[in-house]
Amino acid sequence: MIDTSPRALRTSVFCLATAVALGGCGSFPDHLDPDDALLHEAMQGTGSQRPPVDPASESPAADSRQAQAPTPPQRQLIRGNQQFVRQPAPAPAVKDEASGDIVFNFADQPIEAVINSVMGDLLHENYSIAQGVKGNVSFSTSKPVSKQQALSILETLLSWTDNAMIRQGQRYVILPANQAVAGKLVPEMSVSQPSSGLSARLFPLRYISATEMQKLLKPFARENAFLLVDPARNVLSLAGTPDELANYQDTIDTFDVDWLKGMSVGVFGLQRASVAELMPELQKMFGPDSGMPLAGMVRFLPIERTNSVVAISSQPQYLSEVGDWIHTIDEGGGNERQMYVYDVRNMKATDLAKYLRQIYGTGAIKDDAPAKVAPGLRTATLSSLNTSGGTSGGLNNSSNSPPVSDDEDQAPAASEDGENAEPGAAKSLDAGTRITAQKSSNQLLVRTRPVQWKEIESAIKRLDNPPLQVQIETRILEVKLTGELDLGVQWYLGRLAGNSTSTTVANTPGSQGALGGGGAGLGADSLFYSFVSSNLQVALHALETNGRTQVLSAPSLVVMNNQPAQIQVGDNIPISQTTVNTGNADSTLSSVEYVQTGVILDVVPRINPGGLVYMDIQQQVSDAENQTTNSSDTPNNPRISTRSVSTQVAVQSGQTVLLGGLIKQDNAESVSAVPYLGKIPGLRWLFGNTSKSKDRTELIVLITPRVITSSGQARQVTDDYRQQMQLLRPAN
Repeated sequence: MIDTSPRALRTSVFCLATAVALGGCGSFPDHLDPDDALLHEAMQGTGSQRPPVDPASESPAADSRQAQAPTPPQRQLIRGNQQFVRQPAPAPAVKDEASGDIVFNFADQPIEAVINSVMGDLLHENYSIAQGVKGNVSFSTSKPVSKQQALSILETLLSWTDNAMIRQGQRYVILPANQAVAGKLVPEMSVSQPSSGLSARLFPLRYISATEMQKLLKPFARENAFLLVDPARNVLSLAGTPDELANYQDTIDTFDVDWLKGMSVGVFGLQRASVAELMPELQKMFGPDSGMPLAGMVRFLPIERTNSVVAISSQPQYLSEVGDWIHTIDEGGGNERQMYVYDVRNMKATDLAKYLRQIYGTGAIKDDAPAKVAPGLRTATLSSLNTSGGTSGGLNNSSNSPPVSDDEDQAPAASEDGENAEPGAAKSLDAGTRITAQKSSNQLLVRTRPVQWKEIESAIKRLDNPPLQVQIETRILEVKLTGELDLGVQWYLGRLAGNSTSTTVANTPGSQGALGGGGAGLGADSLFYSFVSSNLQVALHALETNGRTQVLSAPSLVVMNNQPAQIQVGDNIPISQTTVNTGNADSTLSSVEYVQTGVILDVVPRINPGGLVYMDIQQQVSDAENQTTNSSDTPNNPRISTRSVSTQVAVQSGQTVLLGGLIKQDNAESVSAVPYLGKIPGLRWLFGNTSKSKDRTELIVLITPRVITSSGQARQVTDDYRQQMQLLRPAN
């Protein structure tokens, strides 16, 4: 706010108040136990009432409140015009001098001879030469000059030899310069047409002192030009030729301006620190002895009565920066601890409290330890006997492991003694700072100083962001490798792109070699991936329509960023591990493990701000053969055929990546013969027939991630699925 009225300035200065002592810093506790005293203080109403939260709001606004919020300090700036010198008046147009007929050509001539030639022979003026006038000069003109110009040239030549010319009555007197002033010249005010020769002039000053003007003018004046410096009357008296006096007048007019009108003034009130504490810090940064480039550019005036600082500078932008420095230093002044309540929007308050302890605590960050049984106890498996004497286990098994509490408030984020802490790895807060989480309302309670709360709040806002989500559409296809697909989908797609011939499968577009462990036994170029273009999408759709491609599964899901997701379409096959005879002929104890089969897809997406999705993909397609029984009527475990791929890919949002190369070959042999005759040795070929078949299939996976950055996009995804489901409704 800019207000130049004196009343506003006085009002703003009188309104500044309240300074408290600076506080110290200490260590920070590491445990995450709920702070009952802090919860009680929050429930009793410490701090202003919390406004209701709009559920439709999506912006992660920090609804933080503090107890008895202090009035912010007032700041007032009065900007100057930054005009500390007067702009020079435009030079008058040069008048054409009357051409003369005088030509000078002096070559090391005595000054007396030059005076006689100019004053006597040329100008016919009355003059006298005092004793002590001496010196030689050399001077010549390139073109003729007039008589008036000749007199000015003579004054210049006299100044070269430390001589001067003054006018006394009707004659000129030439004498040494050090004898030309005392008793011979009378200072006069500025005249429109000054007389020739050395004269003295008074220069009254308006805005600048005579002493300061002498300092500014001294580099531009001759050595003995200053006759009088009168601070009381604020005038200067200088001696010189008419041209020299005119130059002095122009220089004085340039610097004699309203200096205060050009200066900018700022009044900064302090809220926590005192003026006595703040002034030494400001002098260290901006004082003449600070060694900074801005040393001396800003001057400070303390006003202890109102606990404020007045800053004066020639640059108004400096005052804004100085005000920020004063505010920063004032924030570190003795501010008392206050209660802050933060409504956590996008994560668990308990998790956020744990992260803050890891950031500002003294202990090292630890992962959650796996669950352990109590000392002296061991795990056991509960099973039930079935009618056939066996026991079942697997998915429905349970153990007597100790219960795990979901109260995350009880889990410390770091060790109490900090034995694993790394020096310098964490920044500790003072011992009076306390952080706890209210699980029922998902709120974070922080009791700390205002200057520390700003840093904590900044970290909270960065952590409490709406999580990104990604929609992952997956299509798992099984292609029969017959006809033009005999060499595989990789070769087929390459031939469509024009990069493969009928005799080679090299130079396949998008082929990146074997990825993961799934292709280790299939050759260097059997497992591949490719980014699918629109043309290849059409080709894959054609494969689905001609009957040689079977869609095993087409799941779609939405998962949060950096969270694992799993899709499983299949059965859990029981696998007998061990069988123990209990001694009873009618019962046996069996241990059974269930193995997941079918289509299993595990994906962990990671999204960067540019929309690129990194995915850790584990794809498995497995099937089990029919169980058979042995001679003792004990079922054998089925053989499980598995095709899997594990890889990491980076895909732009909306782009489709194709994983392929998982080829499976089934060899079958069938024998048909005439009953009885086909079993005769040596005649089996005559009465029977043996046929062999070979079926080759290839598994390909199409994955398309789409990043969801807002709730509007999430609703759009839901609406798209709803419309697709409505298309499947039977017509009335």
